[in-house]
Amino acid sequence: MDTEIIVAVSQIATGMATLIVALFLAGQLWLQRKQLDIAHQDSVRELGFTARTRQEEVTLARLTDESLLSTYLKADEGLSVLNPAELHKFHAYMRLLYMQTINDWRLGAYGNNHTFFKGRLRIVLNTAGARELYVTEMRRTMTYLEESGQLRRLGDTIYEELEGKPVPA
Repeated sequence: MDTEIIVAVSQIATGMATLIVALFLAGQLWLQRKQLDIAHQDSVRELGFTARTRQEEVTLARLTDESLLSTYLKADEGLSVLNPAELHKFHAYMRLLYMQTINDWRLGAYGNNHTFFKGRLRIVLNTAGARELYVTEMRRTMTYLEESGQLRRLGDTIYEELEGKPVPA
């Protein structure tokens, strides 16, 4: 009978030890998950900050470079009024804005908030030249780089608001 008691006590002790280890490991998993959530929030904040900083740098370039500013303002009349050097400069500048917008969307910056990206696209598409470039080049680029089509549809909506007519086919 003594052996049976020893075996029973051993089994109870082993079961309790197993339970304690399981509870400890569950606690460790909970703490690790909490740390990962914090790290994720930090990375989302950092992504947003970096995206916003880059957007400000591109805008500042236009404001501080007289030649780029002059070209940008001239492009409000359309691409046909630009000479070849201005056209190249304007295309390069606008590609930066479009590609940054596409990249921010693909990375989920700002949580792909449609209101935010509509506002950004209004800024990007605010000149006649920018809308021409959207139709001739960047709309197709959006199709290739952003497979869901959501950003392109937002761009089309803003284009239609600003032009007063649908995007040409």
